[in-house]
Amino acid sequence: MRLLALFFFFSFSLFAQELPPITNFDPGIYEAGNQNWMISQGSNKHIYIANSLGLLSFNGAQWKLNRVPNASAVRSVLAQDDRIYTGSYMDFGYWDHNKKGELSYTSLTGLSKENLLDGEQFWHIAALEEYIVFQSLRRLYSYNKKTKQISTISASDIISNLFRVGNKLYYQVASDGLYVIDNGVIERVISNAKIQDRPIIGLFPFEENKILAVTRDDGLFTIEGNSWEPYGFKNYPIDESIFIAQLLEDKTLVLGTIGDGLHVYNLEDSSNYQLLQPVINNNTVLSIMEDKAGNIWGGLDNGLVLINRKSPFRLFTDIYGKVGTVYCSYQFGDYLYLGTNQGVYVSTGNSKDYEFIPGTSGQVWSINEINGKLFAGHDRGVFAIEGSKAKHIFDGPGVWEIKAFKNGFLQGHYNGISFWKDGDFKKDPEYLANFDLSSRSLVVENDSVVWVGHDHKGIFRLKIDAEVREVKSAENYNVSYNAGVGLKVFSFNDFIYYSTEDEIYKYNAPKNRFLEENNLNQRIEEPRITGMSRVLPDNTWWGFGEENLIYATKDAFQDRLSIKSVYIPLEYRAISKGFENISLIGEREYLVGSNLGYTVFSTPLVFSELEKIKINKISTAELENTYQDRNLQLENLELPNQVNNINFEFSIPVYSKLTKPVYSYSIKGYSNGWSDWQAHGSATFENLPPGDYIFQVRGKFNNKITNIASYSFSIAQPWYATTTAIIVYFLLFLLVIFILHKVYTGYFRKQQSRLMERNRKQLEIKQLEAQQEIITLQNQQLELDMASKNRELAASTMNLIKKNEFLNDLKKKLSAANNEADIQRVISIINKNIAEKDNWKLFKEAFDNADKDFLQSVKKVHPNLTSNDLKLCAYLRLNLSSKEIAPLLNISVRSVEIKRYRLRKKMELDHDQGLVEYILKF
Repeated sequence: MRLLALFFFFSFSLFAQELPPITNFDPGIYEAGNQNWMISQGSNKHIYIANSLGLLSFNGAQWKLNRVPNASAVRSVLAQDDRIYTGSYMDFGYWDHNKKGELSYTSLTGLSKENLLDGEQFWHIAALEEYIVFQSLRRLYSYNKKTKQISTISASDIISNLFRVGNKLYYQVASDGLYVIDNGVIERVISNAKIQDRPIIGLFPFEENKILAVTRDDGLFTIEGNSWEPYGFKNYPIDESIFIAQLLEDKTLVLGTIGDGLHVYNLEDSSNYQLLQPVINNNTVLSIMEDKAGNIWGGLDNGLVLINRKSPFRLFTDIYGKVGTVYCSYQFGDYLYLGTNQGVYVSTGNSKDYEFIPGTSGQVWSINEINGKLFAGHDRGVFAIEGSKAKHIFDGPGVWEIKAFKNGFLQGHYNGISFWKDGDFKKDPEYLANFDLSSRSLVVENDSVVWVGHDHKGIFRLKIDAEVREVKSAENYNVSYNAGVGLKVFSFNDFIYYSTEDEIYKYNAPKNRFLEENNLNQRIEEPRITGMSRVLPDNTWWGFGEENLIYATKDAFQDRLSIKSVYIPLEYRAISKGFENISLIGEREYLVGSNLGYTVFSTPLVFSELEKIKINKISTAELENTYQDRNLQLENLELPNQVNNINFEFSIPVYSKLTKPVYSYSIKGYSNGWSDWQAHGSATFENLPPGDYIFQVRGKFNNKITNIASYSFSIAQPWYATTTAIIVYFLLFLLVIFILHKVYTGYFRKQQSRLMERNRKQLEIKQLEAQQEIITLQNQQLELDMASKNRELAASTMNLIKKNEFLNDLKKKLSAANNEADIQRVISIINKNIAEKDNWKLFKEAFDNADKDFLQSVKKVHPNLTSNDLKLCAYLRLNLSSKEIAPLLNISVRSVEIKRYRLRKKMELDHDQGLVEYILKF
């Protein structure tokens, strides 16, 4: 039974330690193999790990597994400049970042003049000047970065390790000794006779010209020249099998064991602590590395562990619930007391091994110092605490807290207020009459006035009688508060306040009311999760925000309040609402209680320099398609219209448990302003419209905002909305307009033509009609003229005919006369009157008036006609008979017929064609 008790005490002491923040990474988190053989940090401050499934990288936000070509385990890794060198099964080489931010591998084994040994693996890598040295169990392969040549060093036995100390490389050969490579010369510095087959797992610069050697099972040794001397160290785990060691910059020695976890020793002050499961994931430590921020990385047989060794925070984690929820704490001399739901616990000095104070079992609400003595408000009354013991001085209703008042103690109970006069613990305290409400929040204003805060009833100002036996008056300030718990009344800088999670109200004595218009309330801009406020002995006010603690101090140089904050995630100070607590345990050193223990920190917080944020990866995709990585180095990424989903991955290379970076981003051209702060380092935008964009991201770490990283990209317009398409649309539009114009112009022209044609036809018809009327009139006139001329011609002709007939008759008669001379004379006169020439002349003038140009037309067609023929044609034109023509020609009818015959022949008329009909056609 005693052994069991000792085991539990040892376990409690072991796991109830005040430690720096520790983060474990399970294989399920980084999605790679469980074993991590070596760790290195690159110039970009990313972490690179030799993992059992490949090269594992971590940038502070994203994990990435990179497999070597033969898909073997990576045993060693070294980040040097911008390259990451790795050694694996039957291969070694280096990795470079390509334009997309991905790591691409180049093997160096092909440069070696000697073939690799069968099954050769490379367990360590070291850099020295322009050389990178890869160590297997039998050889060292030296790669010259300038000449790109490889030289080989073989050993007589197994090479157990490779170390760089200053500008020299050391390696141990089993059964032979420790060798050094110095300026290209190889020599043995320590023989195996001195080492005695002790495997060396670490060599580090130490004390002037000495080297500290860490062995696997036999402790520490120092090397100076060729000497090998033991180095004694208090509490060194001499019985443990050490697998890996690392000496940090501040002379802290970190040892990784096989099965006994991680040991951390300070060689200067001999302080130490041990990390075991479940504080770390696994008790077998395969690798240790100190990063540039002073964090310790441990590669485990199952996962990774990160220790924020230089963090301003220290965590006390009650893994097994041996202490319980910390509701209050108090530093009293060398003793640190914790009031929990299980009782009072105490630790002395720097051990932070807490012991339970017997008899205090139960809920502890407060620990108060009054007149140099400690008292605990308990659900079973009051305990007086002295050292590691406590005395139950009042066994009664629960006590929230205890305050000094006049010549005694004022106690706030579950059901009222009591007074303990003169600290006479032999008597029970007396309850004050006229007030029986729960008094969890007490503030003493003076010897006669006490303020009480009640979660449901509000704020009370109690006036106490001189004998402290009754409440003479209780003025209730009915404040509007519906949260149920967390209302707190407090005194700060000699003023009375009360707080809710939304506002802080200050008491205005002249107006006898609480006002929210006050400096403290107006200066606090960050939201709070509770109305609980704490005012500590260093006159600092503390409130509890969503992701941080807010505190206010009075500026020493200006009459104003200075508001600051301490980032502590809620999970490390989680407790029932309204019971948040913080206490002063040293000069500017504070303790915050929680469900799992407490967190300790000092102000002002000191952190490493602010790191820059960087965009690590950009990938794009079409809708519902796989994302493809893009070139990070482009000034502007131009995407086709259908590729409108884009993802950005970004990070700040800081590795902290309590002060994790958060990110905010914006995308100009798509949204206004910045996004809310978020913990995950990625942002995805889907179905972006066409346009030009600038993605911007910033980070916040330790309440400081980093630089802004940006990336420009554009999404093309759809083909139907491109400039070319718009030009085509414009040209088509112009073409359509032109065609429409032509169509309508043609249509209107046709209509106009039709109208004009119709009008023209109508006009022509009218003109024709007018012309016809004119022609008709002209024809009528011509007909009249023709008829008149014909009548004249006919009359003339008939006159001629009658004249000639008369004269012929007369001639005949005179011919018969007897007096020939007279007769001849008469005949001569008659002949003269009937001469053909004169008749023809008269006839022709009349004929031309009646039928103009007839004779010319006939002459034109028949130029061979004589004047006599034309005369005959003229008479025939008048449709005269041969008998009628004979007297006109002064010939016989027979002669007329002969003339007509001859005329037909001259005109070459057919036999059946009539002469008169032909002449009438002219």
